[in-house]
Amino acid sequence: MILFAQKRELAKSTLVLPPKQVVVIDYPNYKGFRVKVWNKAKFELGVSARNKETDSLQKGFGLDKGASASLSVEEDMCLQFENRFFAPLKVEYTIFKGKPAKKKIGALTPQRGFYLVNTTAQAIPLKIPGVMNPTLSAFSKSGVDLPIGQKILLSVAGKDLLLFTVTDSIPKGSGVNVADLIDRALNKKD
Repeated sequence: MILFAQKRELAKSTLVLPPKQVVVIDYPNYKGFRVKVWNKAKFELGVSARNKETDSLQKGFGLDKGASASLSVEEDMCLQFENRFFAPLKVEYTIFKGKPAKKKIGALTPQRGFYLVNTTAQAIPLKIPGVMNPTLSAFSKSGVDLPIGQKILLSVAGKDLLLFTVTDSIPKGSGVNVADLIDRALNKKD
């Protein structure tokens, strides 16, 4: 007796992201899907799953050049690729149909939406563990919606330097000057 299994995936797609652009991919007829992503570019690619209605970040990460990763995108989310560089980025991805495995729904984690502001003339690479590794362009601001207690780090001489921990004292929609955070962290007296 021979059984045939149908492979539940679509063909590999190739996408070239223009410089400094965001591309949103949505499959409204799917009840969630999984995606495997390959970064074929020379720079880091931002990959995230965002809520369709609020555009809030649900999960995401920076994908290094030549690396690959998988991500589950639930029914109320869309897939987003972000190019933060002045060069086009090539990405390949494969969508696997089907609802992602159900997660146990726990208590909601309080979050805070605010802006990370770079007032310097250089790009600042940050680490937000479990979320993504954004690079703030010179003289820019980037909106984030992070859980209370989330740490924001900067790598200095191979070590991670704690810049900031998200608290509920941050006014919603306010700007946090990253240059000031770096100055405080580097000049902190032990």
